[in-house]
Formats: sequence, C-alpha cells, structure tokens
Amino acid sequence: MPVFSWNAYHLEYTLFGNGPEILFAFHGFDNDAEDFRVFEQGLGKKYTLVSINLFFHGKSRFDGPPDHADFTDEKLGLLFSNLLFELKVKKFSLMGYSLGGRVALSLLTLFPERIRSVILLAPDGVKISPWYKFLTRNRVGIYLFRRAVRNPSGLFYIGKFLRALKILGEKQYKFALLNFDNEQKRKKVYNVWMIFREILPDETTVKSLAVKYEIPLILFFGKFDTIIPPVLGMNFLLGYDGPSDITVLDAGHQLMSEAAAKKICEYLEKNHSGLPS
Repeated sequence: MPVFSWNAYHLEYTLFGNGPEILFAFHGFDNDAEDFRVFEQGLGKKYTLVSINLFFHGKSRFDGPPDHADFTDEKLGLLFSNLLFELKVKKFSLMGYSLGGRVALSLLTLFPERIRSVILLAPDGVKISPWYKFLTRNRVGIYLFRRAVRNPSGLFYIGKFLRALKILGEKQYKFALLNFDNEQKRKKVYNVWMIFREILPDETTVKSLAVKYEIPLILFFGKFDTIIPPVLGMNFLLGYDGPSDITVLDAGHQLMSEAAAKKICEYLEKNHSGLPS
C-alpha cells in the first residue's frame, strides 16, 4: 500500500474499484483501510475508492508525540490538498465510518466546492461527546487520561460507578474494558484520540455549506447502535433543508460487515444512483 507524506504527517492508502468518480473513505477506530473492500463489488463500477488509514492505523503516522501534533483543520486541509494534487483529483465524494465520519465532515467544511456527496456510516462528529472533549482538551482530563494509560485500575472503578448510575452506557463500558486491557491498546486509544482532538466539525458550518453547495448528506445508522445511535443523526438533520437522507439498518454499530455493506450499496443504487457528477 502506498504512503503519502507531507511534512511530519504520513497517510497510507489503498484503492478499490475502477469507477470514473473518486470516493475517499475513512474508517473508524481500530478498523483498517482494507475494511472498505466490502464496498468494492457494490460501488466499484461507479467509484474508485481511495481508502485511507487514519493516523496510528497501518503505516499512517505522525513523526512525534500525538499530543504535540497540533493537527488542526488548517493542517488537515493542507495535508488533504497535497494528497489531491498528488492523485490528480479535482472533484470527489466522501465516505466516513464512525471516527472517519468526523474526518469526512471536517473535509466538507474545507473543500465544499469540490465535493459531490458525503456518505456517513454511524458517524462520529454529528455530536461530539463531552467526555471526549474533557479527556483530550482539558488539562485535568488529559492528566487523568495519561494516568489511565499507565494504570487503568482507577478508570475501571470509575467506569463501574458511572455505569451503575447509568451515566455511562454498557457499550461504552465494554469499549473501555476491551481497549484498556493491555498497555499497547491503551496507547493506541490515547494516540488516536489526541491527534484528532482538534478535528471537531461545527454543525452549523457543515449544514450551511452543504446547503450552499448542494452537497447530499446520506446517513446510515444501526438500529441497535448504543455508541452512535440513530437519534443523533435525526437531531443533526433537524432544521436542515438541504439534500439529505437517513436510513436505519437492522444492525448495531458495526456497519463495515459484508451484510451491512450489501444493504448500503443496494440502497444507494436504488435511491441515489443519480448523485451529482
């Protein structure tokens, strides 16, 4: 897989399909660029998918500590602009799953005049968790986050307490148990969360630019998703009068499976085959 480099930032990517239009795809936390291969059969005739590994996944990396990266929207824009130049891409569409949805929404605000459509799968970014902001942008939160990476026992105790009070959902609690059971996993959570802490798309800006440039926002959620439930997407689209569509699938948060991808591709072919080109 090729790696594109700009300054201290390095992005690994792979290509699927051979369609005439370009679709940049961004995966979720602990997923992989290869995971988008499940969409090749359904989307590969219309699109050439450029599937990108997010930082600290695959060979994508930042040369330095992630909490010193200062990876702002401005730097995201410069990095992606240079990638577009490298690949000779003028207009394109975006697809983002979970964390990748937050990246896609930020790119919409940076390149609205070049975007044909945005497909979001259980996207982070339609509502930013206050816990995420606290742990990555607040001095006390960052201190506690670093401490939890070194010794997570206190985090598990607090997690049990918050779960008992129903402040913390079962899925979020299980995420902590699954991703904090060894130091390597804990460091990955810390690195990824910290490098993307400045990538927080503004809802009002996203909507106004999508309306102005007539960018279709096509959202998919899992009916049983407790991490990013469908209601967040419905609330996001409230008061929005631009081209949009929201579909709730009979699934949980995992929308990168073959079964979910097949349903998504069938829905897009039936309802959005005439997207702007």
